[in-house]
Amino acid sequence: MELSPFLSVDTPITFRDHPGVMSALLYTNFHLCNLNCYQCHNRHHFKGKPEYQSYTKLSKKLVMFKALGVELVIVSGGEPTLEERLEEGLRFIKEQGFPIRLDTNGTCPERLEKLIDIGLIDGIALDVKIPLLDEYTPDQLKRFKRVLFSGEDLDDSAVYNYSKLVKSTIDLIRRYQLPYTIFRTVNYPLLTEEDKRAIQEELKSLPHQFNPFYPVEEDDG
Repeated sequence: MELSPFLSVDTPITFRDHPGVMSALLYTNFHLCNLNCYQCHNRHHFKGKPEYQSYTKLSKKLVMFKALGVELVIVSGGEPTLEERLEEGLRFIKEQGFPIRLDTNGTCPERLEKLIDIGLIDGIALDVKIPLLDEYTPDQLKRFKRVLFSGEDLDDSAVYNYSKLVKSTIDLIRRYQLPYTIFRTVNYPLLTEEDKRAIQEELKSLPHQFNPFYPVEEDDG
């Protein structure tokens, strides 16, 4: 049977990723992402050529999820909205009776809205990585380029474009109010306390949490 858009890697089952809900994680291509976030764990630990699982294998996995009592399938990446075959993969999961939460960096609001409109996702986990401001100081631009792109050699417009797109995604989420939705910020050491307060202010009244920052562990040798 043809290959699904989901990688053939271990599938974590956890109560932690969506608090209080037994969830299973599927991944799209880890390297298919339009950001290069500071010390990204997925890009670091999965460096080889992506291998996709077949729909036959995925079907068996979803049956196992049912037997284990999984309540929610979480699709992460990479940036899943950049996967061309995402819709067919989500539809396959939905046909097995699972609600789906999509993990996204928020830079593709039009694709997200389409997925919502056609009923393929029931929630969004949006990573808001920096304060979403109309104006940034030179110091902020320098730090936020490192957060988003792991370097400073980019035009300032990259940060402003990120902010604009994520604001659009937040507006989209507010309109639809999907049940399995959370907002997250990694507690990057590059963020100041003022940065964190600005993020909290932007997301007030929304379910937001700060997640711990874990430095990437370099491979030996």
